[in-house]
Amino acid sequence: MEAAHGLFHRKKLCKLTRQSEKLRHNEKTRESKIEKEKDKDRQSLILFTRLPILGKTKTRLVPRIGEEGALQIHWAMIKDFSALWKKLERKEKSISLCVFYDVPKGIAKEQRETALNCLKTLFPKASFQRQEGKDIFDKMENAFRYSFSKGSQFSYLVGADIPFMEEAHFHRVFALGRKGRQVLGGSLDEGYYGIGLQRRIEPELLHACFSYQAVQENRTILSASSLRNSRSMPKGKARRPIPKESPFSYTRKILEKSKIPLSLLEKKRDVDEGQDLNAYRSMLPYDKALRKSSFGEALAENAKISVIIPCYKEGRLVRRMEKQLRPYKKELEILFVDGGENHFSGEYRVIPSKKGRAIQMNLGAEESSGDILFFLHCDSILPKGFVKEIREGIKHSLAGCLGIRFKNPSPLMGICSLISNHRVLDRKVMFGDQGIFVDRNCFFAMGAFPILPLMEDYQFSLNLKKQGISPYLAKKRIITSDRRFQGNFIQKLSLMWKMNRLRARYRKGEDIEQLAKEYRDIR
Repeated sequence: MEAAHGLFHRKKLCKLTRQSEKLRHNEKTRESKIEKEKDKDRQSLILFTRLPILGKTKTRLVPRIGEEGALQIHWAMIKDFSALWKKLERKEKSISLCVFYDVPKGIAKEQRETALNCLKTLFPKASFQRQEGKDIFDKMENAFRYSFSKGSQFSYLVGADIPFMEEAHFHRVFALGRKGRQVLGGSLDEGYYGIGLQRRIEPELLHACFSYQAVQENRTILSASSLRNSRSMPKGKARRPIPKESPFSYTRKILEKSKIPLSLLEKKRDVDEGQDLNAYRSMLPYDKALRKSSFGEALAENAKISVIIPCYKEGRLVRRMEKQLRPYKKELEILFVDGGENHFSGEYRVIPSKKGRAIQMNLGAEESSGDILFFLHCDSILPKGFVKEIREGIKHSLAGCLGIRFKNPSPLMGICSLISNHRVLDRKVMFGDQGIFVDRNCFFAMGAFPILPLMEDYQFSLNLKKQGISPYLAKKRIITSDRRFQGNFIQKLSLMWKMNRLRARYRKGEDIEQLAKEYRDIR
């Protein structure tokens, strides 16, 4: 009886053991499937950047905005990318970020570590790898190989020099990656800003994708050889030089040879030269998100401002203006355009010109090198912080003014300045004594100031208005002279009314020369 009872318990124990082992096996199988599914969805984002070191980054921008400006632009783009990544990683859990950084030559270890720590503060959860390879293409190939070795099924590489990247762009890219597609995004300079590859890409094509440099060097050698051989060719049969192929076109051809389908992304503008900064700066008034970005702030902060002062018989006002601008000599480009009978101290650049405010201002604009042109009357008194006001204004419109108040604090002149400033907002019209500032490209696209003996500023405002450009009115006011408004209350009021009628007659098409005679130059 006891033996039978023991046999029963042993059978029961064996059965329970088998069930337990089966459960453990099923659990392992389930976990293995989950891991395989995770591996299948594993993707990586590769950020290529240089370490943010003064004088070693964005070097092609240095002649335009200096070493500090170039570093500020680079750092701003990285900060914006960091903000974008924080949003992206919350929604795309299967994506990991790897920052591949380039260390410029001649950098001390302490300086390198400081710059790298700055990057790590922006991307605390990312992995960091130093770029390795003989050229940029070799470095990119090695980055992809590293990413695939870590289990990524799809990797997307982008550079840090494409500002204002959108979250939707990355969602689309990784959605295409999950569908088994490869991607390529071209830049306007015929390079490419982004390339996404599948882990299963043919090995020979992976290498070929990043052999552009070697291929072009061979082309150059073949081209030179062809030119040498052409001397022995029959007349009229000389060989043509082998044309150089763009990085985008070359890489696209390679990827189209793969069995894996390719999707082309929208073109974007990278930031390499001054013209790229100008292009993005002109977008500021029309894109709120760009305006609020770190890159947008850096664009406005590093815009070069040229102050252009037309002068004619200004007397002591020239010295007063020179004194006002002295604290800004290093920050601004300052040009006096001399229409005659002025005496300058010699510490500023003076451009001789024919008399005529429009002629003088246009000449000053042509001779200037600024991104923003600030036209200033010699009898004006500038408010504190006017440079900051101009930089803020250019973020909101391609043109604007400081607005005015008169030196004479009388109620009549106060009402006159109020009407003048309100006219900027209501009728979109600015006058020269309000301190007009305008984007350089916009100024010349508008045809500069029309060569008129009178109302060149008024007509320029009308031209802007026709193009749908609403001027920005700054918060601070420029103090302007009331030297034209002489006499008692009635005489001043009469002159204001006369000027109003002159503008009305000009709009009706009356002869501008006759209107100029009635206006009369008081100097």
